[in-house]
Amino acid sequence: MLQRCIQNGDHLTGRAHHCAILKTGNCLDLFAHNVLLNLYVNGKSLTDARKVFDEMPERNTISFVTLIQGYAQSSDFVQALDLFSRLHREGQELNPFVFTSALKLLVAMEWAELTPSIHSSICKLGHESNAFVGTALVDSYSVSGLVDCARRAFDGILCKDMVSWTGMVACYVKSGDSGDASRIFQEMPKDDVVPWSFMIARRAQSNMGKEAVELFVQMRQAMVTPNQYTFASALCACASLAALDPGTQIHCLTMKTTYDKNTVVGNALIDMYAKCGSIKDARLVFNGLTKNDEVSWNAMISGYSMHGLGGEALKVFDMMQETDVRPNQMTFVGVLSACSNGGLLSKGEAYFKSMIHDHGIEPCVEHYSCMVWLLGRLGHLDRALKLIKEMPFEPSLMAWRALLGACVIHNDVEIGKLCAKHILEIDPQDESTHVLLSNMYARTRRWANVATVRRSMKTKGLNKEPGLSWIENQGTVHYFTVDDASHPDKKMIYGMLEWLNMKTRQESYSPDRNAVLRDIEDDQKERHLWVHSERLALAFGLIKTPSGSSPIRIIKNLRICADCHAVMKLISKIVKRDIIVRDMNRFHHFENGLCSCGDYW
Repeated sequence: MLQRCIQNGDHLTGRAHHCAILKTGNCLDLFAHNVLLNLYVNGKSLTDARKVFDEMPERNTISFVTLIQGYAQSSDFVQALDLFSRLHREGQELNPFVFTSALKLLVAMEWAELTPSIHSSICKLGHESNAFVGTALVDSYSVSGLVDCARRAFDGILCKDMVSWTGMVACYVKSGDSGDASRIFQEMPKDDVVPWSFMIARRAQSNMGKEAVELFVQMRQAMVTPNQYTFASALCACASLAALDPGTQIHCLTMKTTYDKNTVVGNALIDMYAKCGSIKDARLVFNGLTKNDEVSWNAMISGYSMHGLGGEALKVFDMMQETDVRPNQMTFVGVLSACSNGGLLSKGEAYFKSMIHDHGIEPCVEHYSCMVWLLGRLGHLDRALKLIKEMPFEPSLMAWRALLGACVIHNDVEIGKLCAKHILEIDPQDESTHVLLSNMYARTRRWANVATVRRSMKTKGLNKEPGLSWIENQGTVHYFTVDDASHPDKKMIYGMLEWLNMKTRQESYSPDRNAVLRDIEDDQKERHLWVHSERLALAFGLIKTPSGSSPIRIIKNLRICADCHAVMKLISKIVKRDIIVRDMNRFHHFENGLCSCGDYW
């Protein structure tokens, strides 16, 4: 009966049976005591479990291991370690389950450096070939960064199971050795979805989105059916690449396998469409889900925020509050980001107070940074600085960087220098801070200061990240740098740029030379503006895609400059095409001479 209670998770009935046994005065044997111990450990009632353990007339290894695992799962590592020592002192059998529990305990306690000594004992007793023990050794060595030791433990396993294989792959991935990870994967039995899902997820999480998508294609060619986690990982990879075409193809596949209504897959679809610039499709998926959990709501709110649609983000938040799903910290990061991106100061301040007083959520670094950016972007630099100083914890790099970015926009050199000082005290090698500081001096024509910052970067071996834009066409991604002459279609691209330059000037376009942060002549500045990477990508997109087709989608690794922003608006009107640009901060939807950001970014 007790076993049935454990299987059904019915711990109250199990406790009632225990009480009945005590009342009848029946004596329990060792097996029954261990079952009872397991009942209380499974029910998270460790006080009762310990009472049963202490009152047992005899104990075996199973008794100790059961309670050790209970303490470890509840993060009571002191009690777990004490029991393990007692097990050893009392001469209990050191079987594979004992060693597996001990190794897991070392990892949990961050004492993985003791793994070699336990490994030695395992070998003396001949347990190194056991799959459970070997896999636990691989995991423990992986935490210590001892990849070679992990591989020896893995090779010692006689009958490797799927957990063993994936553990070794994870060890290589964690160490940054993608080559050996791939080689191990090739050796694995792959007639099951589990290894494929694991490897796709690992690659997606390791900023190897292209490889993750390629692996998903290989899996389909191997006739292995994806599960919800495979789909979610592949979509996550597409989102990281802003690869809309493969993401859409995977969506079509989910509809054939009925996973499109699945919440896990649906959440990944919302995130993918939002990050690929198709916020309308993200909303269609959101509306079509059978159940929206907190991840669904957060993804939709953050998606609208990322696209500069603060009003829509706040409407979704209002809808969320009418459901039984409660907002969490991530929800308010999305809400406050929406207010920051839209310049909604009064709403942002109200939501910041509401999360504390109405929802009982303590603000963290991300929330304060959103408020700093909101205040700073609107020009309230003194208030933003005051908020940083009043944080209930040490100000983070994120907050100082947010304020520094605002100082660059508003040309406040003094507060900007203060921000840079704090950032560089924490991280002297921070490239972006040097670049922002240089840009701030350049915007105020302090060329001597610009030279000083650049000399400092050279001394520290730091390089400014070059501007890079890319665009996808017929399954191929085309990359462009500033003044790029490497593309096979460069003649057509630069010819298109000349035509666009002429057409924009007919629309009263006047170059914003202040957007060029270099001490060069005005005519050079004008030419420099027209060879920015996003303009090259746009010219290529106009050449390669027919008029009246889907929007031109461009990704840029840096913030779009003011002049490119103005030009994109004009071109969208001239050529009657929608243009979507994702820069390092947000999306810009250019349509008929207007931008979704309302010129506030």
